Amino acid sequence: MKKIVVRIALLVACVLVVECCAQPAAPTQPAQEEKPFRVAVVMPSTITDLAFSQSFFEALKKVQEEEGGPSKFEIAYSEGMFNVPDAAAAIRDYASQGYDLVIAHGSQYGTSLSQIAPDFPETAFAWGTSLDTFQAQGINNVYAYQAESQEGGYVLGTIAALMSKTGVLGVCGPVNAGDAKLFVDGFVAGAKKRKTGYSGQCYLYRVFLGRIPDGFCC
Repeated sequence: MKKIVVRIALLVACVLVVECCAQPAAPTQPAQEEKPFRVAVVMPSTITDLAFSQSFFEALKKVQEEEGGPSKFEIAYSEGMFNVPDAAAAIRDYASQGYDLVIAHGSQYGTSLSQIAPDFPETAFAWGTSLDTFQAQGINNVYAYQAESQEGGYVLGTIAALMSKTGVLGVCGPVNAGDAKLFVDGFVAGAKKRKTGYSGQCYLYRVFLGRIPDGFCC
């Protein structure tokens, strides 16, 4: 009986030693929630303008859907920002909030963007429509895109010239810059190339409104 008690005591002692020497189990780390890719865009007109801003915004929404929804791809936007100082303030504000990508969707925003981007080297910026990324100024976090709108303008200019009975044509654009200028230049090139709808001199009138309208009436 005494031998049995001694054996039990030794067994208990061994168990206690093992437990004391064993490493404590590491606490389970809670799974960290994946953060979405955050995009902010500043636009000169509304997202219902049937043109410049609406097409871009709808493209962003399509990307959001393909990436898995708002939990994966977050979108913030400011519309109707034709006034450049207001747009610049919005661009800076989005960058200050830590958005991964801030898009200045308007050729009139270029100067402001070149001044803001260096203050936020960890933020990616994009602007259009232009091809200037300001690398000559030592800026490396700006990307650019351009809509080849002169192609559509060329087609419409050709059609207008073929349909005209007088040789007098007109084209109206919002601003004399960016893709608006490209469109008008394309229209003029197409009209000059195709003057078969009439005989005589071709008269082309170009008008720029100086602003981007909120919508177009048909």
